[in-house]
Amino acid sequence: MTVRVTVVNTMNGSSIRMELESYESVEDIIDTAAEYWGKAAGAYVLRKGSKLLNKKQKIGDINLKDDDKIEMIPDPEGGS
Repeated sequence: MTVRVTVVNTMNGSSIRMELESYESVEDIIDTAAEYWGKAAGAYVLRKGSKLLNKKQKIGDINLKDDDKIEMIPDPEGGS
C-alpha cells in the first residue's frame, strides 16, 4: 500500500512530498530526506504530532495516512 506524506524540515521550514510503501522503515524516510537536504541522517528523528517515531518501525505499523505531515527534527538525544 502506497502512502503519500509531506516531510517538513523544521530547521528551515521547507518540505518534500514522499511516496512510501508499507515495508519501508522510518529510517528510510530519514535517510532520503537527509540526503535531499544535504544533512547527516544520524542527527535527525521524525515526529508525527507530539510522538517521536522509532527508526526501526515500518510504515505499515505507524498508521500513516495520505497527506499526513511528518516533521524531521534534530535528534533531542544527539546524533552523528
